[in-house]
Amino acid sequence: MKLKILIIYILVFYGCNNSEKTKTEPSKVSSLTTEEKINVVLEGNQSPNAEITAIDGSKVEIESFRGKLLVIDFWATWCSPCIKEAPFFKKIAEKHKNSNVEFISISIDNTFLNWKDYILWANWKGNNYWYDMDRNQPFSYLIYSKSSSKNKYAFSLSLPKYVILSPDGKILSNSGLGPSKPEFEILIKKFLK
Repeated sequence: MKLKILIIYILVFYGCNNSEKTKTEPSKVSSLTTEEKINVVLEGNQSPNAEITAIDGSKVEIESFRGKLLVIDFWATWCSPCIKEAPFFKKIAEKHKNSNVEFISISIDNTFLNWKDYILWANWKGNNYWYDMDRNQPFSYLIYSKSSSKNKYAFSLSLPKYVILSPDGKILSNSGLGPSKPEFEILIKKFLK
């Protein structure tokens, strides 16, 4: 009986932990505190670069979108608020397709295949990408939010998360304001002027 419990414990504990890719190389940023990581991606700072994956498996650098305002929708297939907000995001993207702005959706699903299957099944249009999220990479910090209560701070993964980058890669908005709110499009128009 004890052996059964031990095996179940090992499967649950290590099964959950192994759902993320682990890196064997030490990262320069892994020694940062959570608060320091959040401070890297404050509005006004330069956005970290990252490699994202298109549905055909090709790799794209975030820096390749420079020259246009970049509006990023971070989401996951298991996130129901993400799915609810997606039509609003896609509608605004369609409305501004002839402007100097690029709208991209970046999934942080655990695997590329889960994400790809969903995109094909749901027949999602637009610029859809997958990010092999590594919490030690600065680009990942864009997905986190800091909140406070009674002089205590909490840091949490925040999905859906919407980030706006300037044409030169500066973080203009990392507040998480969603596209179903009129202020979202107003903010985009303000940055397009």
